[in-house]
Amino acid sequence: MSFNTALSGIRAANVDLQVTGNNIANASTMGFKSSRAEFGDVYTSSLLGGGSVTPGSGVTTQLIRQQFGQGNLKFTQNELDLAINGSGFFIVSGDEGQLFTRAGAFGLDNEGNIVNSVGARLQGFSADEEGNVGGILGNLQVDVSSQEPRQTTAVNASFNLDSREQVRESVGTAFTSNGTGIGEAQVGAKAASTEILALNTAIAIPPSITFSPANQTNFDISRTDPVTGMVSTVPITLNTGNATSLTSLANMINSANFDSAAPVNVEAYADTTTNTLRFRDLATGVNSTISVTPVNTLARPSNANLLTTAIAGASTVTNGVPEVTNNYGSHTLVIQGPTGLPVTYISGYGAGADETASELNALAGVQATATTTATLLRTNPAAVPPSTFTNNGSFMINGVALTSTDIPDFTAMRDEINDLSSSTLFGISAEVDANGNLVVTSATGRDLAFSFSAAGGVAEVQGAQGALQTVNNATQAIKIGGEIDITMDEGYSIVTSQPTVPVFGGSMFGSINVPNFFTQVPINAFDPNDQATYNHATSNTVYDSLGNPHIMRQFFVKQNYEPTDPLTSPNHWRMYVQIDGQNIGDPDPSLPAPQNTEPSMSFFNVHFSPDGSLNEAMTDSMLISNWTPRNADGTLMGALGPLNVLQGGTVPVAEPPSSSNFVIDLDGSTQFGSVFAVENLDQNGYTTGRLAGLDINNTGIIFARFTNGEAQVLGQVALANFNNIEGLKPVGDTTWAQTFETGEAVIGAPGSASLGYVNSGAIEESNVDLSEQLVNLIIAQRNYQANAKTIETANATTQTIINLR
Repeated sequence: MSFNTALSGIRAANVDLQVTGNNIANASTMGFKSSRAEFGDVYTSSLLGGGSVTPGSGVTTQLIRQQFGQGNLKFTQNELDLAINGSGFFIVSGDEGQLFTRAGAFGLDNEGNIVNSVGARLQGFSADEEGNVGGILGNLQVDVSSQEPRQTTAVNASFNLDSREQVRESVGTAFTSNGTGIGEAQVGAKAASTEILALNTAIAIPPSITFSPANQTNFDISRTDPVTGMVSTVPITLNTGNATSLTSLANMINSANFDSAAPVNVEAYADTTTNTLRFRDLATGVNSTISVTPVNTLARPSNANLLTTAIAGASTVTNGVPEVTNNYGSHTLVIQGPTGLPVTYISGYGAGADETASELNALAGVQATATTTATLLRTNPAAVPPSTFTNNGSFMINGVALTSTDIPDFTAMRDEINDLSSSTLFGISAEVDANGNLVVTSATGRDLAFSFSAAGGVAEVQGAQGALQTVNNATQAIKIGGEIDITMDEGYSIVTSQPTVPVFGGSMFGSINVPNFFTQVPINAFDPNDQATYNHATSNTVYDSLGNPHIMRQFFVKQNYEPTDPLTSPNHWRMYVQIDGQNIGDPDPSLPAPQNTEPSMSFFNVHFSPDGSLNEAMTDSMLISNWTPRNADGTLMGALGPLNVLQGGTVPVAEPPSSSNFVIDLDGSTQFGSVFAVENLDQNGYTTGRLAGLDINNTGIIFARFTNGEAQVLGQVALANFNNIEGLKPVGDTTWAQTFETGEAVIGAPGSASLGYVNSGAIEESNVDLSEQLVNLIIAQRNYQANAKTIETANATTQTIINLR
């Protein structure tokens, strides 16, 4: 029996050596759990018992127990390396069915499945497109293909609008100058000439004329103003001095005139060619009346001399010819502002619309713009004989020569004028109308003048009203004046409008007592390109059905509140919306074609309660229903188009979308007395994206990060635990199989129930204590040797018995 006892000890020691060796061999195996051999003694007994002196029969191996203690965590740079901190096992599925492991070194196969090093697929709970994790266990898969784009169907935003902001928009009054002379073509002298009175009698000097009391000349110089009819006269007395030439005689006369208390605006000068004395009006282009009258009275005697004789003789008058003008007379406007004090404005005679508009702009509360338009006829079949525009190379507009001959049309001249629009013909442009005529426009309201610098050309010009005028020589010109659009701020009005006395020429302004002469217009109305017209603005990116990004801009404009006006309300704002700078509002069917089919400016009313919170009952439902996605050059992108309200667009927007419509929700917005702030701004669209990385949190939720900035929940890692984990059967590759002894697997999310948490970017090392295992190895070796010694001793004893004779 001693042999059997010793053999059982050797077998037990060998098992101990095997278990210890396996532990040592797997000291670096991820997720490995060490084991220990447990032994029991063996006794033999009969039916009646062995008694208290029965020797033992050896040892037997009762159990090889696995030690499922926590291993150390080793951190890596791989997000798919997972370690369980606490209880539980990863669930993997392979050719051998469902297995369990603590080894969390995972990666992706060619189908995107999360697998371990032997290809077993990690099990977990999948998520839907909205990121909701279900409870059905299955393969965890990462789609490595590009993420499809998602069209924006909802924008959620909340802002704080500053309640201290002032209303930017007001209501003013607008009107357009309505005078009878506006835009009427006038023909006249291209250059002004001077009124001249020439004495026909020659004055031959030398010999000189010596003036003295005994030899004096007295005469009156008179000038009659052509506008006012006022006659100015200055008496001239020459009774001293010596005139040695005709020029010195003229100087003596001028000195007597201009040194007098009330001189007249007339100058004497010498014509040395004819040796005659002449008098001219110093005002060029004025058709005044000049007279020189001799005086011979007791108080002012005149003696016989060359000057006296010439003055008493005949004279020749050359009338002054004014330069052609727009024929606008002076006009008086009395403007009254909010202060109640009237301001009088008087326009100048012949002043251009540009000049008058500039002077009006200098007045408080008044804005004026001017425009002048004229039509240059290509042909005039009504003329006898029919005429055609002819440019002999000297045709001019506002003194600028144009060389285009324009046979057979005006395209070359149009281009020449437009090329000069920013230089010598500043603000002047041209276009050819449907009749082939050239329409010339001055955007500044400057008068338009048409002329030739040499004879031989023919031009016929038509203004906005009045007769057609023709110029066909080098001395005349056609001139057309412009009209003025005037806007007055709130509180300003025209008290009186009347021609300035004396009335001269046509009028730029007419009567203001005509129906619908004044119109109410918004002042500083919203303009997305003018920051002074809105209080706040912000922008956000939205996406079309092809994933193309577009910039949506939101503008906030505070609205006026009048307690006496029931159509207004306090705490009222308007939110205007544009995408890529284009209007996206539904068409206005009340407008004429084609405007009734074009997008309008999109705006929504936003109301707040007295406590600053959003008044949802009064705030508009905000549906963007007329957005057509376009490229930067305005061409269509090919993405889904709009479905406006008239076509059936409504809230909520259907999913998946069938149009470009989306909804804006301002829930949570406020109106407090603090600066404008964007509290929240989000939308549910995105462009196409590629997988950029994975993140796994401690509860096993798998987030996929894409290059478009989006993150999507793909699923959740599942863990399993057992009532008796020691009943698990090791099947290799650091995996265990469920057995009858383990009971059913309890499967759940990490961190739930008794399950531990998951650490991403870490692996669990083997829990083998190498130093302990080396000591166990020595002990097992000693036991083996001791049992072998028992056999040796038993053999010697047996040999002694055999050797007995």
